[in-house]
Amino acid sequence: MMALRQRLAGVGRDERGFTLTEMLVVIAILGILITIAVIIWLGILERRRVDAAANQLKADMRLAHSSATNQLTDWRVVLIPEKQDEDAGPDYYLVRLAAPYPENPLVPPSEVIPRTFPANVEVMVQKNKSGAPIQDDAGGGYYLSPDASVSGPTRTLEFNPDGAMTGYGSPSGTVRVTIDEDPQGAVRYLAATSRIKILP
Repeated sequence: MMALRQRLAGVGRDERGFTLTEMLVVIAILGILITIAVIIWLGILERRRVDAAANQLKADMRLAHSSATNQLTDWRVVLIPEKQDEDAGPDYYLVRLAAPYPENPLVPPSEVIPRTFPANVEVMVQKNKSGAPIQDDAGGGYYLSPDASVSGPTRTLEFNPDGAMTGYGSPSGTVRVTIDEDPQGAVRYLAATSRIKILP
C-alpha cells in the first residue's frame, strides 16, 4: 500500500507541461490553418457575390422583356463594362423608351433606372472572334446614353414590344460579370427567342 502511494505521488511530480518550442509549433500550425480557412471563405464570398450579380442581371433582363411586351414600348438594358471604380456610377441601366425604336430612331427615354451590382462586381468587356470588344457605336442611330455622366463605352440590349430582342454588336451572346476576372458569372441571351439563362 505504501509503495502504491509513493508511486502515485511520484507520477504527479514527474509530469511536465508543454515546452516553448511545442507551443510555438502548435500556434504556427493553427495560424496556417486559420489563414487557409480565411482564404477559402473569402473565395466563397466572392463567388456568391458574382452569382448574385448574374442572377440580378438575368432578372432585370427578363423584367425589361416582359415590360416591353406589356407596355408596348421598347426597353433597353445598357451595360457599362469595367467601371473605373465603385464610385463611378451604376453598373447598368434599365431604360424605357417613350415609343418603340423602329418608328423613331431618336426616341428619348421616358424612364431610366440605375442598377448596381454587389461590392466589386463589374460587367466584363466581351470580345468577338477577332478579339475586338463588343460595344455600342456611339455614332449609331440607335445609340442612347442613359446618363450624362456615362463617358466610356456601353453595350446595349434592346427588348421590343413584339417579344424580339436585339443585342447590338452581337445578335446573341453572353454578358459576363466578375470580380477581377475570377470568379466569373455568365448570362447567355438568344436574340431570336429572347431566351435568357445563366451558364453553369
